[in-house]
Amino acid sequence: MGWLADLIQRKYVMILIYLLIAVSIPLLLLPDFPGRIYIFAVIFGLGLGGDYMIIPLMAGDLFGIRSLGRVMGIILVADGIAEASSPMLVGTIYDHAGKSYAPGFLILIFVALAGVVAVSFLPSKKTS
Repeated sequence: MGWLADLIQRKYVMILIYLLIAVSIPLLLLPDFPGRIYIFAVIFGLGLGGDYMIIPLMAGDLFGIRSLGRVMGIILVADGIAEASSPMLVGTIYDHAGKSYAPGFLILIFVALAGVVAVSFLPSKKTS
Protein backbone atom coordinates (compact mmCIF):
# COMPACT_ATOMS: atom_id res chain seq x y z
CA MET A 1 0.00 0.00 0.00
CA GLY A 2 2.93 2.33 0.61
CA TRP A 3 4.13 1.76 -2.93
CA LEU A 4 0.62 2.47 -4.21
CA ALA A 5 0.43 5.63 -2.06
CA ASP A 6 3.54 6.88 -3.88
CA LEU A 7 1.87 6.33 -7.27
CA ILE A 8 -1.66 7.65 -6.76
CA GLN A 9 -3.35 10.07 -4.37
CA ARG A 10 -3.25 8.74 -0.83
CA LYS A 11 -6.92 9.49 -0.37
CA TYR A 12 -7.76 6.90 -3.03
CA VAL A 13 -5.43 4.36 -1.48
CA MET A 14 -7.21 4.87 1.84
CA ILE A 15 -10.58 4.37 0.13
CA LEU A 16 -9.24 1.14 -1.43
CA ILE A 17 -8.06 -0.03 1.99
CA TYR A 18 -11.45 0.48 3.60
CA LEU A 19 -13.16 -1.18 0.64
CA LEU A 20 -10.88 -4.21 1.04
CA ILE A 21 -11.97 -4.47 4.67
CA ALA A 22 -15.65 -4.07 3.77
CA VAL A 23 -15.40 -6.67 0.99
CA SER A 24 -13.56 -9.22 3.09
CA ILE A 25 -16.04 -9.45 5.97
CA PRO A 26 -18.93 -10.92 3.90
CA LEU A 27 -16.66 -13.91 3.19
CA LEU A 28 -17.15 -14.87 6.83
CA LEU A 29 -20.91 -14.98 6.30
CA LEU A 30 -20.77 -17.30 3.29
CA PRO A 31 -21.18 -21.05 3.66
CA ASP A 32 -17.85 -22.73 4.23
CA PHE A 33 -15.83 -23.66 1.15
CA PRO A 34 -12.21 -24.72 0.78
CA GLY A 35 -9.85 -21.79 1.20
CA ARG A 36 -12.52 -19.34 2.37
CA ILE A 37 -10.70 -18.35 5.55
CA TYR A 38 -7.42 -17.92 3.65
CA ILE A 39 -9.04 -15.67 1.06
CA PHE A 40 -10.57 -13.65 3.90
CA ALA A 41 -7.22 -13.45 5.72
CA VAL A 42 -5.35 -12.18 2.66
CA ILE A 43 -7.93 -9.53 1.72
CA PHE A 44 -8.56 -8.40 5.30
CA GLY A 45 -4.83 -8.48 6.08
CA LEU A 46 -4.02 -6.25 3.11
CA GLY A 47 -6.72 -3.85 4.25
CA LEU A 48 -5.81 -3.75 7.92
CA GLY A 49 -2.07 -3.68 7.24
CA GLY A 50 -2.60 -0.91 4.73
CA ASP A 51 -4.65 0.97 7.29
CA TYR A 52 -1.71 1.08 9.69
CA MET A 53 0.53 2.37 6.93
CA ILE A 54 -1.77 4.98 5.34
CA ILE A 55 -3.01 6.70 8.51
CA PRO A 56 0.33 8.37 9.38
CA LEU A 57 0.80 9.37 5.74
CA MET A 58 -2.63 10.96 5.55
CA ALA A 59 -2.22 12.62 8.96
CA GLY A 60 1.09 14.10 7.84
CA ASP A 61 -0.48 15.36 4.62
CA LEU A 62 -3.50 16.87 6.35
CA PHE A 63 -1.97 18.28 9.53
CA GLY A 64 1.71 18.68 8.68
CA ILE A 65 4.80 17.02 10.02
CA ARG A 66 5.25 19.42 12.93
CA SER A 67 2.02 18.28 14.61
CA LEU A 68 2.18 14.65 13.48
CA GLY A 69 3.10 13.28 16.93
CA ARG A 70 0.18 15.00 18.62
CA VAL A 71 -2.28 14.04 15.87
CA MET A 72 -1.12 10.41 15.83
CA GLY A 73 -1.46 10.27 19.61
CA ILE A 74 -5.12 11.18 19.29
CA ILE A 75 -5.72 8.88 16.31
CA LEU A 76 -3.97 5.88 17.86
CA VAL A 77 -5.89 6.18 21.14
CA ALA A 78 -9.22 6.34 19.26
CA ASP A 79 -8.11 3.48 16.98
CA GLY A 80 -7.05 1.36 19.96
CA ILE A 81 -10.36 1.89 21.73
CA ALA A 82 -12.28 0.98 18.57
CA GLU A 83 -10.18 -2.12 17.91
CA ALA A 84 -10.51 -3.27 21.52
CA SER A 85 -14.26 -2.68 21.79
CA SER A 86 -15.38 -3.92 18.36
CA PRO A 87 -14.81 -7.65 19.04
CA MET A 88 -16.66 -7.31 22.35
CA LEU A 89 -19.51 -5.50 20.59
CA VAL A 90 -19.74 -8.20 17.92
CA GLY A 91 -19.67 -10.87 20.65
CA THR A 92 -22.46 -9.15 22.59
CA ILE A 93 -24.53 -8.84 19.42
CA TYR A 94 -23.87 -12.54 18.72
CA ASP A 95 -25.25 -13.44 22.15
CA HIS A 96 -28.38 -11.31 21.65
CA ALA A 97 -29.01 -12.19 17.99
CA GLY A 98 -29.72 -15.88 18.38
CA LYS A 99 -26.09 -17.00 18.11
CA SER A 100 -25.52 -15.35 14.74
CA TYR A 101 -22.54 -13.23 13.75
CA ALA A 102 -24.40 -11.72 10.78
CA PRO A 103 -25.76 -8.59 12.53
CA GLY A 104 -22.39 -7.76 14.11
CA PHE A 105 -20.52 -8.33 10.85
CA LEU A 106 -23.04 -6.16 9.00
CA ILE A 107 -22.29 -3.36 11.47
CA LEU A 108 -18.55 -3.77 10.78
CA ILE A 109 -19.21 -3.60 7.03
CA PHE A 110 -21.26 -0.45 7.56
CA VAL A 111 -18.47 1.13 9.63
CA ALA A 112 -15.90 0.35 6.90
CA LEU A 113 -18.20 1.84 4.24
CA ALA A 114 -18.77 4.90 6.46
CA GLY A 115 -14.99 5.24 6.47
CA VAL A 116 -15.02 5.22 2.66
CA VAL A 117 -17.58 8.03 2.66
CA ALA A 118 -15.69 10.05 5.27
CA VAL A 119 -12.38 9.70 3.42
CA SER A 120 -14.04 10.73 0.17
CA PHE A 121 -14.59 14.18 1.71
CA LEU A 122 -10.91 14.66 2.54
CA PRO A 123 -8.85 16.96 0.31
CA SER A 124 -7.35 15.32 -2.78
CA LYS A 125 -3.83 16.63 -2.43
CA LYS A 126 -0.93 14.53 -3.68
CA THR A 127 2.29 15.39 -1.92
CA SER A 128 5.64 15.00 -3.59
